[in-house]
Amino acid sequence: MKISKKIMTAVFILASLVLYFFVLTAYGNLLVISEFSAISVCFLFVLVNSFANDKLLTYGMFFTLCADFCLVICNPIEQIKGVVFFLIVQALYGVKLYQNNKSKGLLIARIIATAVAPIIVFSVLGNKTDVLSCISVCYYVNLIFNIISAFTSFKKNPVFVIALLLFLLCDTVVGLGVAAGTYLPIAEGSFIHKIIFSGINLAWLFYLPSQVLISLTSLKNHIKKPQ
Repeated sequence: MKISKKIMTAVFILASLVLYFFVLTAYGNLLVISEFSAISVCFLFVLVNSFANDKLLTYGMFFTLCADFCLVICNPIEQIKGVVFFLIVQALYGVKLYQNNKSKGLLIARIIATAVAPIIVFSVLGNKTDVLSCISVCYYVNLIFNIISAFTSFKKNPVFVIALLLFLLCDTVVGLGVAAGTYLPIAEGSFIHKIIFSGINLAWLFYLPSQVLISLTSLKNHIKKPQ
């Protein structure tokens, strides 16, 4: 890696750490600015490092930024649009992973699971089923399949696997928070309730590290392979 790339990477990590501190400690407008700025920095880092060699990763980070605009900046938040953007992100990462492992079995299973997901949602929620719940479950299904797919080539890119696992933890926390009192009854004082309302920005505790790690995988495009 060239010295310029090392400096840029060091600046990126330092900026991400500073913003991470504010994400976990700030409130109000400062929190909103810190969260969106952190993802913007990730997108810019990936854009510089990967656009020429890995457009799927770059587009993935772009749509991640779009999703966070809907969920962080918009007031009121645009939940459906945000989740749709995140679904696009997982679809792009799914294509990227398929190009690496060429597993047609996983691809077919993913398509079937995504198609069946809304049916399962309706069977569980009944009349409470809505567009948001269906899209969210489809998104979650694709994220899980991406994790499975990434594990098949773990040695090639372990950082991406860890990033997706953190992504999953974030979305599990967010999903439980949305479901509590809306779709599913979660007893007050229960373990899950305590996690959801811990007073810690738990979703971003997992989310920002996941995006920083995904961004750092763009450096692989600049590592020259031995002749």
